[in-house]
Amino acid sequence: MVDEGDDTVPTPYGGEGSRRRCSTVARDIARLTVVLGPDIEEVQRREAEDAPDDDGWLSRGAHAASRAPGAAADGARSLYRSTIVGLNPVRPVVRFIGGAGRIEREADQQRDYAQRRRSYLRGLYDGFGCPPAQMRRAFAAYGLVEEES
Repeated sequence: MVDEGDDTVPTPYGGEGSRRRCSTVARDIARLTVVLGPDIEEVQRREAEDAPDDDGWLSRGAHAASRAPGAAADGARSLYRSTIVGLNPVRPVVRFIGGAGRIEREADQQRDYAQRRRSYLRGLYDGFGCPPAQMRRAFAAYGLVEEES
């Protein structure tokens, strides 16, 4: 769970908050990661680690084939959901009355703000030259580090 508190790093435009130092910046990045999920760079790094070492066509094909069942299942779920949603004739009316479009736009805007904030904090963290161990400790405090077995 994300702890509530005003003890965050101020925006680049000013404001009140904690001092800008490695530990507070790392903690704020971890807080945002709990809410937003992994950063795109983290996802790409994990995929690169999972990729086979040999870049030959045979190993790439085997790697793609090993991921095919999951991709097929995701595709089937997506097709099923879009078919069910498409068959509901009153869905647009219900969405309009409930204000779903407005709510989705506001949620997308807040997510965009949070992702920009995390990007700013990442730049600040890298600009300070903070050690990677500081970030690992912050992520571990929020349960974002996978247990190595």
